Amino acid sequence: MSELHAFVLGAVQGLTEFLPVSSSGHLLVLQKIFGIGAAGENLLLIDILLHIGTLAAVFAVYWRRIWEMVLHPVKSDLKWLVIATIPAVIAALVIDFGDAFEGQFIIWSFYLTSAVLVAGDFIGGWRRRRKSVHKRVNLQDSVAMGLMQAVAILPGLSRSGSTISAGVASGLTRRRAADFSFLMSIPAILGSAALELKHIVLDGAGAGNIGVLPMLIGMVAAAAFGFLAIKGMLQLIRRIGMKWFALYTFLVGTFLLLDKYILKIWMV
Repeated sequence: MSELHAFVLGAVQGLTEFLPVSSSGHLLVLQKIFGIGAAGENLLLIDILLHIGTLAAVFAVYWRRIWEMVLHPVKSDLKWLVIATIPAVIAALVIDFGDAFEGQFIIWSFYLTSAVLVAGDFIGGWRRRRKSVHKRVNLQDSVAMGLMQAVAILPGLSRSGSTISAGVASGLTRRRAADFSFLMSIPAILGSAALELKHIVLDGAGAGNIGVLPMLIGMVAAAAFGFLAIKGMLQLIRRIGMKWFALYTFLVGTFLLLDKYILKIWMV
């Protein structure tokens, strides 16, 4: 993997982890386009480092909130964060999608992400018109967002898009739903990195033959662009909602579908 490829993957990982457009879907498409992994490259270690980069971005933005949860676990959102994490943990332990299914499902996952975003935006708009929205996370919000995070274990389905849509549909303001979704990403990213590390350490998957410099570049790019994505998303979601992201994922899915059956340029 070249330094340029590592930078692009890191930048895309950072941006799409927190924008509701499917980070795993974009990474799979880019790996196919660049031919990354085709020459026997083991991508597990670079995936872990990209996750660490995006995790650093969350801590950089929310360190005060995280510190408050450490100091005041009962009064803070920590209990709701724990509840919201449980469904995804169970799903990750029970369900294991193979690489073959991942490749076959990736195009349709963009359409599914669009459907989830549109549904969340529609229900959220209905709630706002009825003035039945709130800013403080409650049990209903954490359960709804936790269940959708578990559903987002489907390859290519946007985790942030699913959880934000669930929070908005549950009655949270769009800004607060995004806030809580990004905090939910901390255990989600840690869990994903732990599973990949397990494959390296216990299953003998190896660390791959990717150089140190590309890995560092990818990690730093993921952190920097992740920070920008969080900040930008918190501003955008109050102004435009989710419908424009839904249009984007629909267009990406349509382009990939046309490419697979008609254009045959990349054939993801």
